[in-house]
Amino acid sequence: MANKYAARKMFDEGVAAYIKKDFKASVDLLSRAIKYDASLALFYVSRGAARLKLEKAAEAISDFDRAIDLDQDYVRAYHLRGLAYEKLGEFARAFQDFDRALEIDPEYGAAYHSRETMLSNPKQTDLAYEDFEMVNHLMAMRLKHFDEKVPSDLAI
Repeated sequence: MANKYAARKMFDEGVAAYIKKDFKASVDLLSRAIKYDASLALFYVSRGAARLKLEKAAEAISDFDRAIDLDQDYVRAYHLRGLAYEKLGEFARAFQDFDRALEIDPEYGAAYHSRETMLSNPKQTDLAYEDFEMVNHLMAMRLKHFDEKVPSDLAI
């Protein structure tokens, strides 16, 4: 039980360091959290995100791989690993990860955005446009859903 508490404490401190943009400290703290409890995919995804900010894409991919091993439906792990592959110039692998994220959660707008950004070169404008349209559609659906939930007396 003490290890779970220590892991959570290190994780919380690692997230706080990330928010403060102290990515090196974040990686160190999240690594300590993983030493206390290596069973949580969230810890690996968080450390991978910090490593990505430090331009350590290959190390980040290793963390995302481990997170996916622990939770094969972790959408954010696929998305972030795709971003890491993109940084390394491995566009086909990045695209596969963005697609996998969208297979798991078709409403994960960040993956559409990343795919659109990656594909916005002149050779692939049709697919980028389709992704842009999907992002706009998802935003409209969320706004419609929000409007349905807001009582009419609160509407502007």
